Amino acid sequence: MRQPRLLRLLLVVLLLLVAWLGSVGAARATVVHADSADFLLDVVTAVDGSDGGLPPATRLAAISPNPFNPVTTISFDLAVPGTATLAIHDLRGRLVRTIVAGSLAAGRHQAAWNGCDERGMAVASGTYVCRLVAGGRSRAMKLVLAK
Repeated sequence: MRQPRLLRLLLVVLLLLVAWLGSVGAARATVVHADSADFLLDVVTAVDGSDGGLPPATRLAAISPNPFNPVTTISFDLAVPGTATLAIHDLRGRLVRTIVAGSLAAGRHQAAWNGCDERGMAVASGTYVCRLVAGGRSRAMKLVLAK
């Protein structure tokens, strides 16, 4: 008799924790082996300042500051988890630097670019293209390095 009551109590505590985390950022919980009261809480948090929900679309959100010198922050949203690549190209389409490449959770992400290429060498002042490839689609925004 005591075990079902304990399970209900643990489930209520888990749901309250998920509700609280949901007010801070995006959260999801999975109950594993409910009969033995083992719980797994998998939390995915959004960047501060968001409304706590997952973004409705995958997109490049902002590049700030732009123009920049020497560092800029690139914000991007992923509507679903998956593989994403964030890279900087020159205006001829040549790869300058890959900033992010890998599997990411859904949500708002940020990455910084310091105006250097893959070898760590400073690039020339000018206009560059930031390209996000995720979900089988590509999105791009221009950014200006002003020295």
